[in-house]
Amino acid sequence: MNALGIRVKRETLAEAASTIEERIVKPSGEIAIKKYTKGRLLGKGGFAKCYEVIDTETKKVLAAKVVAKSSLTKNRAKQKLMSEIKIHRSLAHKHIVSFEQYFEDSENFYMILELCANQ
Repeated sequence: MNALGIRVKRETLAEAASTIEERIVKPSGEIAIKKYTKGRLLGKGGFAKCYEVIDTETKKVLAAKVVAKSSLTKNRAKQKLMSEIKIHRSLAHKHIVSFEQYFEDSENFYMILELCANQ
């Protein structure tokens, strides 16, 4: 708890520095795994947390918006997330963060996005 008596969940170092795995099923049926190393927490909102991630293959630094499936209890909330993904994926503009990838696992939805440096 903090000084105001509010329960605060702090991430452990192990949680902050974990690996996110994207499982890709190739047309041959073979499964490829793309890995991202999860770094520092960039921010959080009502449903999502945003982390700095590094593509372990290319070493490219990106952002990952992570939405826990457990936070989307209403069907409408899931529909809004899918709509956001569909719209963001279709946009390409120099003033809009670029959409890289979307995938999910048993616990979370992941949106991999361009990382914008603070200016």
